[in-house]
Amino acid sequence: MNDLTIHFNEQDYIATYNEQTGFYEVNLQAPAEGGIYDADIEFIDLFGQSYEDTQVIQVLAQEEIKIETNEILMWIFDFRDFTIKDIVELSDYEINIDEETNITSLARVLKKTTAEAQDIIFIKKNGKIVYWGIIDKITNEDGNKVYEYTLKYITNMFDEEVESNYEEGVEDLIRTTGIEDFLQKTIQDHFISNEDDFVNKKYLEVRALTHTKLETSITNIENGIYKFHTWMTNCTQNYDIVYDFFIENKKLIMTIAKKEGQKELINVNAQPISNYTEVFETKVIAKVVVKTKEEGRYILYLLNDRTTTTDMNNKNRAKGTTKRVYTEKMKDARQTALDVFKQNSYSHNVTFKMLDKYIKIGTPIAIKTKENVILDTYISAIKITKNKFIEYTCGNIRIKFIDKLLKERKR
Repeated sequence: MNDLTIHFNEQDYIATYNEQTGFYEVNLQAPAEGGIYDADIEFIDLFGQSYEDTQVIQVLAQEEIKIETNEILMWIFDFRDFTIKDIVELSDYEINIDEETNITSLARVLKKTTAEAQDIIFIKKNGKIVYWGIIDKITNEDGNKVYEYTLKYITNMFDEEVESNYEEGVEDLIRTTGIEDFLQKTIQDHFISNEDDFVNKKYLEVRALTHTKLETSITNIENGIYKFHTWMTNCTQNYDIVYDFFIENKKLIMTIAKKEGQKELINVNAQPISNYTEVFETKVIAKVVVKTKEEGRYILYLLNDRTTTTDMNNKNRAKGTTKRVYTEKMKDARQTALDVFKQNSYSHNVTFKMLDKYIKIGTPIAIKTKENVILDTYISAIKITKNKFIEYTCGNIRIKFIDKLLKERKR
């Protein structure tokens, strides 16, 4: 008897063969939340041979009823003690959320406030927080009624230099416990429980929600000092670490976690999308040479199936360019090389605008293109203006460059 098993949403289902239709049928229990889910299928034939496949299933959820207003409000909090200074309505704004480029946002207010540089803000639109930031500067020209706020994304509150050897063994947390735990401890030690109590942000609480062990070290150290915010951004780019903020019991809560969650389907053909742009590349880094301070070189090669090898003579090596990089310690060399290879299949190469729909930064999405191809990606940058269309940029598009190159060579 043939046997077909489906693993869906952490449950196993046995499909039944329908002789009238010639198909296997099964009733799946829908998850509580809508999104794109993987269904892992295993089929065992009469001879005991096993076959496996994965199909994506879209689960629809009832859309929330939205109460829309023309107001967009900004809350201003004192950076010293997190007390509320003011709540103001914005007359104009351009909100940019992109930690990779650290681009600024602009907000214009028709009111003088007691706000100052470093104060923390959040901006609400239609009852939802769409932006957390800190004030970089406030300008007012020639006594004009308009006050222009230049804002930076809130993680810039950690834009300080940190000593790499402030406590022996702390960096080992990345390997033994998780990179999120290292980030949490560094923020706790330098920004919350600093020996200089005057600079401490006692209203801040940091929570590590996931624990990702990695064979890597801090990469941007110069003379024993590194920019902590730059390292945080590197963790987002290379290891999918995201930072979220909310208020709980009058405290500012920051969470650190590896990006996870159910995907949201973006259908280019069916949804109100404009300015959809898709860019493809075929340039591949196929060899990485890692130089270390005192321990020599480490060389890693890319194979056609997108795995890697240290064997220079492997017959399945992919053709492409060579990149040379540096890391101080040999134990970090392999991870450094793998981070370089990620550039082959992860890049910002899709942008689009959606009508009045807010998708949180870091949200995993699956884009269904006009050719019905599913692109697996996530929201890496957002631009919000008075226009009802919100502009999105996608990162980490998993385009199979090697497969594409092989196909081109066969032609």
